[in-house]
Amino acid sequence: MKTLYTRIILTMFFILLISGAISLLISNVAYYTWWQPSYSEKTEAIAKQASTYFSEHTDADEDAFYSFLAATGYQLVVIDSTNTRLRYGGSFRDESIPDDVISSVREGTPYQGMRDFPFHLFLLGLFDNELTNTYGWTLDNGDVVFIRPDLSAQIRELHLFVGMFFALVTILAFSLIAMSTRSLVRPLKTLTAATTDVAMRLEPKHLPIERKDEIGTLARQFQEMTNVIKQTEARQRRFVSNVSHEFQSPLTSLVGYAEKLADDTDGVSKEYARVIEQETRRLSQLTKQLLLLSRLDEHPPTLASDVNVLQSISEVIQMNAFLLDQKGIAVMTDIPSDVKLKSDPVLLAQVWNNVLVNAIHASNDGGTIRIRCTVNPRVCVSFIDEGIGMDEETKRHVFDRFFRGDAARTTQGTGLGLAITSDIIALHGGQITLESTKGIGTTFHLHF
Repeated sequence: MKTLYTRIILTMFFILLISGAISLLISNVAYYTWWQPSYSEKTEAIAKQASTYFSEHTDADEDAFYSFLAATGYQLVVIDSTNTRLRYGGSFRDESIPDDVISSVREGTPYQGMRDFPFHLFLLGLFDNELTNTYGWTLDNGDVVFIRPDLSAQIRELHLFVGMFFALVTILAFSLIAMSTRSLVRPLKTLTAATTDVAMRLEPKHLPIERKDEIGTLARQFQEMTNVIKQTEARQRRFVSNVSHEFQSPLTSLVGYAEKLADDTDGVSKEYARVIEQETRRLSQLTKQLLLLSRLDEHPPTLASDVNVLQSISEVIQMNAFLLDQKGIAVMTDIPSDVKLKSDPVLLAQVWNNVLVNAIHASNDGGTIRIRCTVNPRVCVSFIDEGIGMDEETKRHVFDRFFRGDAARTTQGTGLGLAITSDIIALHGGQITLESTKGIGTTFHLHF
């Protein structure tokens, strides 16, 4: 199995190798395209100036003239009329040159060996110290002179070439590293997204389980973990559903008997019977909510009906009229009559009821609850109360299952109402947010 460590090392090696090869190729092309002609032209200009100087100032002292040229940073091979070769300055690695070239130069045709030096990937004409890589011309005395700058005179060109090479290596290496890093980071981003999916109880997608390195191993283990979590949650949901279902029947009977007992007794026994009836109803409500949560988890409903928001909320307000009258709470609505939602009528009524009842419990006697609906462009329904508000701890956990915050807010709650509301809104592709200040009130925004 190819480990991630080995993959990174090999990737870096190939990046440096490829960067160096491409940089060398580009540098060579740049040299042969721009610098070599300029380099040859400068040498040719020096040769012409030297010829003029020799004719006008040297009194035909060839040896002194050639020594002077060599001292200024050039290396020369001089072939006189007797074909004797004289060397000045640095020596050439290879002094062979075709006889027809020498004959052509004697006849007055300059030799452009530097300008016409052929392209080589790994060898620049700048560094090829051969006689064929020179500029040749004939002096007035008939000597054929082949000249080229020695390495000490080429330091500027060398700096340009080396500077370009390393600049290209750096740019290419960083570019290739950035691209290769993306390929390494992409599966990590996929795994990060998968953790978010699991946290939201969704199926993780596109896990890189086919990889043969550590990331592939991690992805496969992550998938196994996800499967175990799903199986565990499924067993828990079945257990809760079965237990809640079994509790519901005897609880219904207990509520009935508690009501009858409360009607048939007096004094302390009557109060005890009322407490039994109240707590039994609360337990019955808890089992109903557990059953609803289980159904939402296992079999999400089809949201296919057009539900009028104003009508649905009005029915829920009417259903809670007794509770509102008991605390003297007024409900004010600002809902357009034509707003509709694709939903399930029962589930949507459950949402309004959970939030409204929560607001009623949190409100002070004689308070006001405002319900407002806006469409911009998504439907947002807001429930605004003037009650006790929430502290920061409560706001962080208010949508958690079985969480119960302030006693004043939740004495009659089960800790499931807002969790169910959040799940139902999530089924609509929306979310629920809140704004709350301790002692001032709370606003729930239901975004669909």
